[in-house]
Amino acid sequence: MMDEIDEKIIAMMTNDARISFRRMAKELNKSPDTIINRYQKLRDAGDVRGSTVIVEPRKIGYEGMAAFHIDVSTSGGAKTDSTSILKTLIKMPNIIVATKTVGDHDLLAIGVIHDFDHLMKLGKEIAALPGIKNIQTALWAGGVEICPRYFIV
Repeated sequence: MMDEIDEKIIAMMTNDARISFRRMAKELNKSPDTIINRYQKLRDAGDVRGSTVIVEPRKIGYEGMAAFHIDVSTSGGAKTDSTSILKTLIKMPNIIVATKTVGDHDLLAIGVIHDFDHLMKLGKEIAALPGIKNIQTALWAGGVEICPRYFIV
């Protein structure tokens, strides 16, 4: 179970994943060994799974984002179940978030797109996966800010 020190370590690393253990120790008035041991316990317990770089999509050529609401066919075997489709979506290079959902649709995938033609191509690629019954596409409104601040998505 996490205590206040563990929560502060996570908060500091969330703000700056490259912060040094020495700096955290100084700010928390603890020894570097204490911080390193606490961090290792958080990793070993699976509470912290890693760190990440957040890229600005426009800086690497993406002009927008799209949400794909996906309905899965209830027949068709193991290759067409929602878990298998989800695994395929996660591996697609332009999909940045994919998850099962509860409600009107079975799956949600969020992708980055270069332009309208790329949106259409990505939508067709998803729709062509075995087991996809229906797909609805929505363009992301506003900016392209989506940040896995506290968890890997």
